[in-house]
Amino acid sequence: MNEHTRRAARGLTVCALASSLVTAGFVGLGEASAAAGPAASSAGWQVTPLPPPSANLVGVGGTGRANETWATGFSISDGANGLAPIALRWNGTAWTQTPVPVQTDPAAQDTQTRLNSNPAELSRTNVWVVGDTAEIVSGQFVDRALIEHWNGTAWQQTPGTVLPDNSGLYSLDAVSPNNIWAGGVINGAPGLAHWDGRAWAPVVPDALNGLNPISWVSGISSSGPDDVWAVGPIGLSIHYDGHSWQKVPLPDLNGDEAWLQNVGTDRRFGTWAVGYRVGPDHVRRPLALHWCDGAWQVVATPDSSFTQFMGVAFTDSGPEAFGYIDGSTTAAAYGVRLPTGPSEHASVIAMPSQSSGINASVAQANGRSVWVVGTGALLTPSTVAPFAARSIGDPAGH
Repeated sequence: MNEHTRRAARGLTVCALASSLVTAGFVGLGEASAAAGPAASSAGWQVTPLPPPSANLVGVGGTGRANETWATGFSISDGANGLAPIALRWNGTAWTQTPVPVQTDPAAQDTQTRLNSNPAELSRTNVWVVGDTAEIVSGQFVDRALIEHWNGTAWQQTPGTVLPDNSGLYSLDAVSPNNIWAGGVINGAPGLAHWDGRAWAPVVPDALNGLNPISWVSGISSSGPDDVWAVGPIGLSIHYDGHSWQKVPLPDLNGDEAWLQNVGTDRRFGTWAVGYRVGPDHVRRPLALHWCDGAWQVVATPDSSFTQFMGVAFTDSGPEAFGYIDGSTTAAAYGVRLPTGPSEHASVIAMPSQSSGINASVAQANGRSVWVVGTGALLTPSTVAPFAARSIGDPAGH
């Protein structure tokens, strides 16, 4: 399954990694609920039933607790208008689906809409999520950003005209209720959008100039108003210090391209960016970067072909990266516990066999378990079952 269908924190201990572990050459009208009943378990994971029969979950956010955890993405069906946004809320025993309104052009022959980011939950009555809407009107393709807000009762759409046409959003992070950053494509080029508590506005800093034309901002994370990171393909890495955005060089990968998918910050374990690297053989291999001593460092992870990380979650024992293996004969979830000290090595996490790929992850507020979302079994050549699971204890065995 292709990716379209799947789709500097102030750490206290993060720079204790030994050089042997860090090496640049190492490869709102009501809610529909899921059917009640016991969730399945798989090697340390609780797999939870989901309402939509065919969907791709690409975001998960919140505290991990009941009524404070959201999973987002898009439902999939064959034919016109085949992609539609979905937002699910965990009530402690089941996922409930909440209607997501989308304003469309009445003259559109086809409309495809997705929620692409992790939800940013500031409170139970203040949740944001972003995505994109693609329409064909009079034979012309128009892509617009989608911005949705949950007020505690229903989702409300921000008019797409707040950003220019040919825009789409794929990442989101809330510093505070009046300081929220989103990233993706603005007017056909890598760009950002910012919420100041009153309105959304496009932001395209000079730091995003000169990038590969197919780049976009795929991940954003912050530890405060003066420490915001944004990453993406190919080689996109910028940082905001509260005054301006600046490019941050990536380490030499011996000629490989760096396709960063996400970034996460944690006050204890620091800032990590994850994705994959690809060389002349066009084979994807997982990539984990750690911000240490004023530079990105490559952290050694187990070698795995046709594999990429999609996100990072911070448990009480350390960061864990999740993604998938997607080869010609294999589609499976993939996870790795990343090292936090000089005596540690990255270790593979046993993942649920029911999942064909993990797109997003978030740790519960207590740091003792992780929610992961993505895709399950392939239903038809173009449709797939959604997937969500919660680790039972620590999936890495710590």
